[in-house]
Amino acid sequence: MRLKMTSQINVGGTDPLFVMFHGYGNDESEMVRIIDAVYADRAAHAASGAAIPAKLTAEYAAEPSYLSFRGTYARPYMGGNYWYPDGCGVEERQRECAAVGEAVKQLLGSPLFADRKKGLIGFSQGGYMSYRMVQAYPEMFDAAILLSPSFKGEENARLDSPTRCFLAYGSEDRTIPLDDQRNARNVLEATGHLTFREYAGMAHAINDAEIDDIRAFVRSL
Repeated sequence: MRLKMTSQINVGGTDPLFVMFHGYGNDESEMVRIIDAVYADRAAHAASGAAIPAKLTAEYAAEPSYLSFRGTYARPYMGGNYWYPDGCGVEERQRECAAVGEAVKQLLGSPLFADRKKGLIGFSQGGYMSYRMVQAYPEMFDAAILLSPSFKGEENARLDSPTRCFLAYGSEDRTIPLDDQRNARNVLEATGHLTFREYAGMAHAINDAEIDDIRAFVRSL
């Protein structure tokens, strides 16, 4: 398996490292757009020359550090990529996530990342990929931001991890069945480390209110 990614690293910095997984049919640029939006206020402060709040200068660069990965399967004819075949069974889905997770774990073992906080961010399939990373490596990540994640096959799951989780769905999201959405919330709430948000009128997407809430969550890390 060969993983492709785009990265931006504040070498020698202490800002968090975000490990990012896009949704079905997209590519690594999807998550870069999201994290850039989350960090937009920091970039604006830096560009303006205005005084930057102490919280931003002490722990965060003006631009985020990230590794944004491309799905391991290319979508025929339509373009884009995905992490596991559409319609595959639970065991195959978990097996595909485990293979990617092992490769990412080895990469994060680099001394370059040793002293940094680490956060996962994923949308849809990528949200499920991020969740499975926390299942596999419960002590590795400080936070996981799960945006409209798929959750099929996790009905009896238990997560034993101190990782703080942000979970969000749109109230009109019908791409992810409502039962799966409720199950995701139940599994993550049981950890005692969940921030949950639902956005009225939003389908399987991301909106400005969600970006604002992710920004507040990231600042609290």
